[in-house]
Amino acid sequence: MSNITVWATPQCSKCKSTIDFFKRAGFPPTVKDLSAPENLDKLKEIKAAGHATAPYVETPTDSWSDLRPDKIAQAIAAERAAAPSPTLQSPTHSHDLSA
Repeated sequence: MSNITVWATPQCSKCKSTIDFFKRAGFPPTVKDLSAPENLDKLKEIKAAGHATAPYVETPTDSWSDLRPDKIAQAIAAERAAAPSPTLQSPTHSHDLSA
């Protein structure tokens, strides 16, 4: 499960690229449509913070706008570090091969 949200607009190539970067890394983000009427308050909030280019990305520790491969790489690294590591399981039984 990813802790990343990408606020995107339809037909936005930078939005699609950003989303694809996260998906290919194994951390599909939550994608929200900035052009949807129910997200108008969020759009106003983003613009008021000085952001003028989609996508707008939110992670647990950072946020930015535009296609930012450097920020995406940092977010992916943080997600990997936060992900629980798989546990190694011991075999449930052994096979005697001495026959």
